[in-house]
Amino acid sequence: MAVAVGIDAGTHTFEIFALEDDKPLLKRTFLTTEVKKNPEIILKALEEINPDIIAGLSGYGLPVKRFSELSDEDITLMTLNFDKAVMGVRKLIDLMRKSDLGKIAWTIPGIIHLPTIPEYRKLNRIDMGTSDKLCSVVLAVYELAKKGIPYDRQNFVLVEAGYGFNAFIAVKCGKVVDGIGGTSGFPAFSSLGTLDGELAYLLRNFPKFMLFSGGIKSWLKDRGIKVDKLEDLPNFAVKWLCEFILKGIRAVSVSLDDYKVVVSGKFFDLFYDEFLEFSGIKAIKLKGFGFAKQSAEGAAIIANGLAGGRFKEIVDWLKIREAKGTVLDYITSDIRRFLNI
Repeated sequence: MAVAVGIDAGTHTFEIFALEDDKPLLKRTFLTTEVKKNPEIILKALEEINPDIIAGLSGYGLPVKRFSELSDEDITLMTLNFDKAVMGVRKLIDLMRKSDLGKIAWTIPGIIHLPTIPEYRKLNRIDMGTSDKLCSVVLAVYELAKKGIPYDRQNFVLVEAGYGFNAFIAVKCGKVVDGIGGTSGFPAFSSLGTLDGELAYLLRNFPKFMLFSGGIKSWLKDRGIKVDKLEDLPNFAVKWLCEFILKGIRAVSVSLDDYKVVVSGKFFDLFYDEFLEFSGIKAIKLKGFGFAKQSAEGAAIIANGLAGGRFKEIVDWLKIREAKGTVLDYITSDIRRFLNI
């Protein structure tokens, strides 16, 4: 029986989830701070599981490729990171490609790599949703199909809201057609989301860690309210986040007609009822296997599908193998000449 493993590299935690064929086998959870200090703990955990195939740990994503075949340029495109202070994922990817695990580990595309999104929607975009957001979409497609909704009748906005970023992915007739990523959308708990262009002009430099700051947490701190955990948000700030999430849903929903809303992530684990009351939306809470983080479960489904297992049909339907290009392909020439890469 084949063991397929998915990895989610979250802002707060890393999670490893394993499927044995189509059944949950196990999960392992690590604090992101621990992984940054000692990325080898992830490799050790994977070696103990002894999987047949691994998928995930792909950052902004890359068309499906074996880790052992990754070039330095590939890793740069997956992480877009030159800041030594926050290079934990990059170090882990490098360790993975050089280990024996690199032969059975595969990358997952980001939303922007998918051929089902019209190119004009990718105009000067990089983050339309990282690879873990595609994993959550896969899990949602699986769950809705299990409820009896055929792939070609699935129309929904997937919202993923966690400790770091909030993202919104539009799915029409079971295909991903649009997306707003965590760094290109609205403010979240810890991240600022889209940067005002005039603010960008005034900045002397732009370190990578700035993407992880400037959110509701920072706003509260500046006003003397220290909140370190999402669960400790005061009620009024929960409503702020609900408003930003609703704006994200409405922004991406212009690419759809009639649609459902599917939600996942830590925010909805804590404040699902509050969001329903605020928005008036009958959102579906993504449960998946109910075993691990949604994106880790989705990554395991992709791994299973890439190996030709039961979930091959979902991987093929979403055209994951047909993903192509890089996250920089849709930057216009007049903007591209200023890129620091």
